[in-house]
Amino acid sequence: MMIPFGKVTALLLGISLLLAPAVCAAPSAPEYSGAYAGKIVWEGTVVMAGDVLILKGGQLIIRPGTEVRVVPAEGTQIDPEYLSSQTELLIRGQLDVQGTAESPVRFVMVERSGLEAISWAGITLDRAAGSSISHAFISRADIAIRCVASSPLLEGNQLTACRYGIVAQEQSHPKILGNLIADGEGGIFCWRGSKPYLKDNRIIGNAEEGIFVDATSRPWLDHNLISKNAIGLALYPTDLPYDPTVVQGNTEDLRQLGRQGQNGVQP
Repeated sequence: MMIPFGKVTALLLGISLLLAPAVCAAPSAPEYSGAYAGKIVWEGTVVMAGDVLILKGGQLIIRPGTEVRVVPAEGTQIDPEYLSSQTELLIRGQLDVQGTAESPVRFVMVERSGLEAISWAGITLDRAAGSSISHAFISRADIAIRCVASSPLLEGNQLTACRYGIVAQEQSHPKILGNLIADGEGGIFCWRGSKPYLKDNRIIGNAEEGIFVDATSRPWLDHNLISKNAIGLALYPTDLPYDPTVVQGNTEDLRQLGRQGQNGVQP
């Protein structure tokens, strides 16, 4: 029996479709927003669609090479659980950012029309124990990394074009090692009894202070390059040791703000 030509063509087309390899649509990046307990791992590309809170006892691990796409808040948020009205990564459990020099973790903004230069809150560690942030690229944050009664390891990060790079407050004692903090308003701020250890950081080209220390804080300054800022060191303590050879080329290298014990004013 002869099979009509049109049916032969249709039969061959059907066979070819069955034998062809399956083509799957690229999976969309997972989105995160809200409060999380337990252990969460971010890798590849993820989207912070809104505020993310890691609760006490929870853990967020961010693998090397991860791109975190931050969606800026559409308007002013009012939520007492968070510390900022902007999109915020708030850690009350544990944070482990595992970037490397070869595969850093990048926080990038999801752009939209009319977006301001400072467009998200940044990372806040609020009484977060055992945390570390290594080789992360963070830009355009209000405070790139804020430590509130927290003492993480902060190593090899690049914090650029932020309002403030690192703020240590409420008796925080982080290790701040080998970071670049550049082209923002201010570099590192030490508040309310904090004693961070600062070594081999480069704090360059900020519009205000490179390092600010209030009267109650006592950082250890170990060979940090502080240059091309409006003020290199702004200090309330009058006896804080530092190496003047690496505090050079600022509009004003050192500004003594007051007598020992005089209170500073938080920015």
